[in-house]
Amino acid sequence: MLHLLHLADIHFGMENHGRLDPASGLNRRLLDFTRSVHTAIDYALDHDVHLAIFAGDIYKHRDPDPSWQRAFAGCVRRLAEAEIPVVILVGNHDQPNTFGKAHAVEIFDTLGLPRVTVISKPELHTIATAAGPVQVAGFPYMTRSFMLSREQYKELSIANAHQLMVKQAEEILRSLATQLDPSLPAVLTLHGSVSNAILSSEQSIMMIGHDPIIPLSILTNPAWDYVALGHIHRHQDLHHGAQPPVVYAGSIERIDFGEEKEDKGFVWAQVEKGHTTFTFIPVPARRFVTLRLDARNGEPVQLLEEGLATHDIDDAIVRVIVTIPAEHTAPLDERRMRERLRSAYLVAGIVRDEVRGPARTRDSGLTETLTPLQAMERYLQSRPEYADRQQALLERTQRLLQEMQEELLA
Repeated sequence: MLHLLHLADIHFGMENHGRLDPASGLNRRLLDFTRSVHTAIDYALDHDVHLAIFAGDIYKHRDPDPSWQRAFAGCVRRLAEAEIPVVILVGNHDQPNTFGKAHAVEIFDTLGLPRVTVISKPELHTIATAAGPVQVAGFPYMTRSFMLSREQYKELSIANAHQLMVKQAEEILRSLATQLDPSLPAVLTLHGSVSNAILSSEQSIMMIGHDPIIPLSILTNPAWDYVALGHIHRHQDLHHGAQPPVVYAGSIERIDFGEEKEDKGFVWAQVEKGHTTFTFIPVPARRFVTLRLDARNGEPVQLLEEGLATHDIDDAIVRVIVTIPAEHTAPLDERRMRERLRSAYLVAGIVRDEVRGPARTRDSGLTETLTPLQAMERYLQSRPEYADRQQALLERTQRLLQEMQEELLA
């Protein structure tokens, strides 16, 4: 039986809601992420790990700061010194923005480190482990910009480009499966979006209209014994109760309030031919806490006191959203509120949410489980006055989300 450590979406350098650590001079969010990865490595070493897979997005972006590189190198070194093979898959945040330029983790390949395998193109490796040889096929993130740089594809629409990319991905994945030795365990690691996956709120806007969607059916090929996914930040098994498990490890730390209610951690898998089991192991990720106060029901500071009786904010990143009638022009007493929040790690903000007229019941599904396009569709269905324009409004929403994504990538 092969003991596999599966991590993904490390995002070293993500400094949202961070602050300087006076002892090290580093942003404390980097220390949070580093602590969580080392928690996973501690567990793996204590439980006789045989192979570690980092399924993409090691860094926040393609040009990592030396401090981020040092943090990840320390993680790889611990595993390498314990003679544990390491596989590093290239994710979208690790990809260069120019063809021919080195990707963010290429240095680990260039150094030729023993037992460290970097996968930057679809390929199959047979890796020696203490539990015997294991086949690992890697499929890094597909970049649309690289495909559209070819002359024959330059005029393709986004939708047509995605169709072509998915077709090519299916062909490559089938080809990799045919190359497998059926007598050895086989693991596929892929960084990308797979059908049926549930996105984190933080990722929904980033992905709509941008990612090609890999069909789940191509990954459930019984030639694989485990499929280790990266890219989507919410942990989930897309092939629940069946073989092979097709699993997103999820991100190792919370990125923002869109991931407030998600557990963060890594996957510990026991890989066997035709019978793989796995466990999701949470790490002590930094907590995010939202306190919602309705000033129509009382004075905000008093409401905050009541909210703190039921919410643990110690060492958490906290935001306060105060629903308040628009006609109430008096400023919030932020000084007193911040004083009551002093046990928090960071107060991300105290926000006025002004309302006019009768309050509408908040539908948490709009912000916590749906993509922006799905949320818009649900909203329009609840408003009969938009019935005759629903399709046009949805199409316009889709275009706006695509434009936002291309602005972010520019």
